[in-house]
Amino acid sequence: MTTDTLPFDFKSFPPTWALCFNDTCPMHDTCMRHFAGRHILTDRVEGPAVYPAALQKGKCKLFVEKRIIRSAWGFSKLFLDVKRVDDTPIRREIQEYLGSRTTYYRYMNGVLTLTPEQQNDIFDIFRAYGYTAKRDFDGYIDRYAYE
Repeated sequence: MTTDTLPFDFKSFPPTWALCFNDTCPMHDTCMRHFAGRHILTDRVEGPAVYPAALQKGKCKLFVEKRIIRSAWGFSKLFLDVKRVDDTPIRREIQEYLGSRTTYYRYMNGVLTLTPEQQNDIFDIFRAYGYTAKRDFDGYIDRYAYE
């Protein structure tokens, strides 16, 4: 899937992220901040923005490449072949990696989705316990990257 074919839902855009409206920026065609700014909801009247001073010598200090990632959620499939003795320690390591038990459950239930980097880090936790077979999360979705 390309950035030209994936529908964009502004509600998925992080509310703390600065939007860009600088149409003269030479990087605007490939910038996620500018792309989101073009799709801003009509009822939004204020929020974080990229100021013109961010563009210096033809480069923007706040540029984020517009790209699509394959994100994942859900941990049930990951644990299908895990020994009982390893189950709790692995879950705790994943919870610690994600920041908290609450955050773990948000990723488990699909409220949040894991970036490819996070997915690889979680696979590394399993490998550290000797589980080297290919693993899958419960679900995957293509989405715009805000990282």
